[in-house]
Amino acid sequence: MTPTSGPCPLCGTADPMLSVVRDRLPVFQNVVHPSPDAAVNAVSGSFGLGTCRACGFSWNTRFNADVMVYDENYDNHVASAVFAAYYRELALMLIERFGISDGTVYDIGCGKGEFLRIFARLAPGVRCVGIDPSCTPVIDGNFELRCMRFDASVFTGDAKLVLLRHVLEHIDQPIAFLSALRAAMPAAPLFVEVPDLEWILETGAFWDFCYEHCNYFTPPTLAEALRRSGFDLIDARRSFGGQYQWALARAGDGSAMPIAEPAAAIATVAAYAAHEAGELDRLRARADQTGGLVIWGMATKGVILSLMLGGDRVRGGIDMNRNKHGRFAPGSAVEIHPADWLATLPPGSDVVVMNPNYLGEITAIAAAIRPDLAIAAI
Repeated sequence: MTPTSGPCPLCGTADPMLSVVRDRLPVFQNVVHPSPDAAVNAVSGSFGLGTCRACGFSWNTRFNADVMVYDENYDNHVASAVFAAYYRELALMLIERFGISDGTVYDIGCGKGEFLRIFARLAPGVRCVGIDPSCTPVIDGNFELRCMRFDASVFTGDAKLVLLRHVLEHIDQPIAFLSALRAAMPAAPLFVEVPDLEWILETGAFWDFCYEHCNYFTPPTLAEALRRSGFDLIDARRSFGGQYQWALARAGDGSAMPIAEPAAAIATVAAYAAHEAGELDRLRARADQTGGLVIWGMATKGVILSLMLGGDRVRGGIDMNRNKHGRFAPGSAVEIHPADWLATLPPGSDVVVMNPNYLGEITAIAAAIRPDLAIAAI
């Protein structure tokens, strides 16, 4: 492990430990391309995971925010009944916990507004306003999307909840952003959800390190980010099979408490990094032996795995998002197919499911098309 330069985005300390390194990653894994050439030549950047020796926070020390221009081509839609059920469960939890039946709920960085639309259906008396530079503006009853970046002027006095789901990991100055949100926020609670770095490290999911995510939070560092930004933590839990974590907070005095074990965070990241190359070699050997993997799930996980394996070790990708069919993954140029492409595969094809949460759902779909193929989580 060698040190790199640049202060920690959380505490400002210099000299992080550099561990996980990628020379080239597509800057947008959720943008697919019309041709192999366009996919291979997709804008890319380098990645170097730094972990702060003072607070234990991890981030991409090589991140360049200037290349991150989100527009209508950005598509992170997950076409899954399992994921839709998770959305519904989460929305109901928030509605019931805070007794939300009127007023306004704001979703900052709402994407295409899929979670917010479910929230709006479950709370018909609540005005649900989503804000995102990649969305299509719409007003549909109590559901509204605004194509814009966050601006404090959007808040009104009847705000009942502010959502920040899968946004904070994309923001290179998280404390400045949260502090601006804190200054602008009404008295409503804030709900933050981000991926959990601890899950990535524990499961060896090297395909979850991507350029879009410049910040990698653990539960302690997410709590610390909120406290440093002037929020008081209400509750925090892991979710979605441990892959995500969420925190509830309110504007408060932000009495920051130091993270007790930065050394433990350093040790955990270092231990993971020491074994990462061996895991990649194992999967490359498996692909060579089986004639190439079929990767089911061409969002972050599948896009990054296909790139790191090398496109010649991947027969093709499958995704339930129809907008991706017939298009090509950034970096690797692996073609993305619908599920019925399974029918064209030779016997014994090695089909891997990138997200274990969807294994049961995908196995049922695949069995109706090719019952002879074994489907397994990677």
